[in-house]
Amino acid sequence: MSSWFCSLTESQRQCLLSASRPVNLVAREYLFHRGDTFNGLFVLLTGSLWISGLDSAGKEIGLTVIKPGEWFGEIALFDGQQRTHDVLASEPCRLLQIPSNKLNSLIAADSEWWPRFGRLLTAKVRLLFQNIEDRSQTSAAVRVARKLYEFVLRAPESNTRIDIEMGQEQFGQLVSLSRQKTNQQLKYLESQQVIALEYGKISIISISKLKRFAQIS
Repeated sequence: MSSWFCSLTESQRQCLLSASRPVNLVAREYLFHRGDTFNGLFVLLTGSLWISGLDSAGKEIGLTVIKPGEWFGEIALFDGQQRTHDVLASEPCRLLQIPSNKLNSLIAADSEWWPRFGRLLTAKVRLLFQNIEDRSQTSAAVRVARKLYEFVLRAPESNTRIDIEMGQEQFGQLVSLSRQKTNQQLKYLESQQVIALEYGKISIISISKLKRFAQIS
């Protein structure tokens, strides 16, 4: 469950959930595309979603991964414009959608929903700035470790092993590194028994060691 959702009161959480409807995706199915009309706010319940854009050559490039418990889609709620990126199911997914007309009704009944949704948006802006800073000031090794640690923060606290269903090329896109450089860094972390690598999967097996490599106190 996201920290944003937990920050709401019980009645506010119930308002959101009562306005929601279920959405199911199969693997490789798009939830929406860049340029689509805004159709509401979403929370991922199970599975994982891949958010991607296009580079200067028109090739798809991964930007981030959405994991269970995360709410997303709020940018177009604020500016009323089209979707900014493609969102694709990496595996079968279950979601809840708060349709745009339901969101409008919530806001009309209680204008305090604007700052509540604003906190959801600004939390992501802060993370974006941190990622930009990491890419410009930290080594490739630290960048890789910090990106892996983001998955730790999203996982239930009871998890001692965290499986990331993602290939090394996809992961490299998230940290703006070549596949070869990404492989070198991941192999080193594996040799230090921080992670375990399988085809299409990266497993974090020592969170304490990962924090040290990510230089997180």
